[in-house]
Parts: sequence; C-alpha cells; structure tokens
Amino acid sequence: MRYKLVAFDMDGTLVVEESCWSTLHRHFGTQEAARRNLEAYERGEIDYQEFMRRDISLWRPPPHISEIEQVLASFTLAPKVADIVKDIHERGYSTAIITGGLDILARRVAEELRIGHVFANGLAVDERGHLSGEGIFRVEPSLKDEVLSRLVERLGMTLDECVAVGDSKYDVRFLKRAGLGVAIGGSSELARVADVVIRDFEHFPQLLDYL
Repeated sequence: MRYKLVAFDMDGTLVVEESCWSTLHRHFGTQEAARRNLEAYERGEIDYQEFMRRDISLWRPPPHISEIEQVLASFTLAPKVADIVKDIHERGYSTAIITGGLDILARRVAEELRIGHVFANGLAVDERGHLSGEGIFRVEPSLKDEVLSRLVERLGMTLDECVAVGDSKYDVRFLKRAGLGVAIGGSSELARVADVVIRDFEHFPQLLDYL
C-alpha cells in the first residue's frame, strides 16, 4: 500500500458539528464573548492556551465535568463515516484523530469508530470534578501537522505514507505535510492546498477511491 495511516480532523470532518467549543458556548449562552476570544487568537494577540483559559472562564459557575460530558454526548457522526472508517480498517490502514477540540468528545468518537490514536485538548478539573479554569494543551489547531509528524515517527512511518483529512483553514498545514491531503467541504483556503476536494458529506465515500 502506498499509504499506511489515515489521520482525521474531528469537528466538521468526522462529526457534523463544526466545533465542540461552540456546542458548549451555546449551552452556556456565552457565544458572543467566545467570538471575541477567537478573534483575539486569530489576530495573534493570545496563544491557544490562553484562548482555552479565556473560553473556559466564561462558564460560570465552574461546571462539573459531568455536565460537559453530557453536553458533548449529543454529537452526530458525519453521514456514512462509520462505513468509511470500517472499510479503511479492513484495508489494513491505521487511523488517528488529531483535533484542536476536546478529548471528551474525541475519545467518544474514536471509541465508536474504533480509531486507534487520539490527540486532543483537555479540561483540567479540581478535586471535586469541577473545571479548574485551565485547559490541557496538546494540539494547536493550525499545527496538527506537528502532532502527525511525531505520531508517524513513533509508528515507523513517513509523512508521505499518511493521508490527512480536514475541513477548515486550520487544516492547511495538516493537509500540506501529508502524502495525500483531502479536504471535505467548502473551505477555499483548504481547497488551494488539498490534493483531493470532496465537496460535502454525501460524497465522503469518494475518499476510499484514493487509498
């Protein structure tokens, strides 16, 4: 096989929800303040760790981690993705999730799809299980390629043997560094660097044609 690993972004790629952070902000009614935090991060005024800290601080009083788990439990897998990932595994490929989203959701998605490697950010809690206000930083959204590089080195592969699948501008480097970069959806920024563009979830099975 030319490729050995298929690595997926999560939000907007494996699940239809575009952002697990946005899902939580809708639940807590903090969308407007969250939008300002995101704009500050995208302007380079704060790093991602500070972005997480500011977002988490909006949820008052600090919720219990079980509430976060309950909110994120209502995710929707992208149409046909379960069959696609099953086919990928049957062909002998390894799979991974690399996301700037939260590990609470990423682990659930990985368990349902039997994806072997999961890299995502986390939420720190106090001794009673309430959010402490700090994030556990593991993945910079626009630098997923760095996580992919470390993974393939550990697995004894090369980046040329990887397929990266993503949906947003944050996935540009992720797709560029992989042997095959696959864009799902309508991001024009991503389409400019992708080797393959799949325009919507309905056509997601086209991914299998390139493996």
